[in-house]
Amino acid sequence: MRLATVAGAALAVGLSTASPALAATTIPINPGNVPTTAADYEQGCDFGGGPYADKDVWVFVLPGNSGDFVTVTATFSTPEGAVTRTIPTDGGAIVDNKGTSKAWIATAAGWTLTGATAEITGTSPQDQFNLTHTCAATGKGTPTPTPGGSGSPSPSASVSPDTSGSVTPSTTPGTGGGSGDLPITGTGVAGIALFGGALVAGGVALLVLRRRRDITPVA
Repeated sequence: MRLATVAGAALAVGLSTASPALAATTIPINPGNVPTTAADYEQGCDFGGGPYADKDVWVFVLPGNSGDFVTVTATFSTPEGAVTRTIPTDGGAIVDNKGTSKAWIATAAGWTLTGATAEITGTSPQDQFNLTHTCAATGKGTPTPTPGGSGSPSPSASVSPDTSGSVTPSTTPGTGGGSGDLPITGTGVAGIALFGGALVAGGVALLVLRRRRDITPVA
C-alpha cells in the first residue's frame, strides 16, 4: 500500500514538472530585426515558392532546436494602414527544417514588418525568435515605360526650318533709299512721264513765243 502511494506521488511530481515544457509560450521577435522591408533584408528564396513578381516572402526561425512554432503573428505597415497576418491561419506554413522550426508567409510587395510574436512549444534559449531572411518581389521598383518618356522622342523635339537668315524686302518705297527700296512701276511711272512731258512742251512753247516777240518789227 505504501509502495503504491509513493509511486503515485512520484508520477504526480513528474507530470507537474513536465507540463510547463509542453505548455505553449508566447515570445517576441528579435527587436533588432524590425522594422524592415523585405527588399532591405537578407535574401533567400528557399521557402514559399518565390521569387514572385508582386509578393514578398518572410521566413522566421526559432533558434536553439528546443521548441516548435505553433503560430507566428506578424504586424506590417502598409499604404492602407497596419495589417496583421498569422501563420498558418492567414497563409504560409510552419515547417521542420532539419530539426529547426521555421515559419513563412507571403505578403503584398513593399510592406514593412514592424513587429511579431510567436506561440511556441518547448522553450527558447533567447526567449525570442528571428526573421532569418526574406525573398523580395522581383517586380518591385521596376519602371513602366510611358510614351514621351526619356526613351521616346517627344513631338516638341521636332526641328523647325530656320528662316532667320532670309532677307525680307521693305514694303515701303522710297524710305531711306537703301537696298530695301522697291522700284516704282506701273501707273506711277506713266504719270511722272506725262508730267515731265508737259513741262518740256510748255517750256518749248514759251521759248518760241519769246523769240517771235523779239523778231517782230515795231510799227
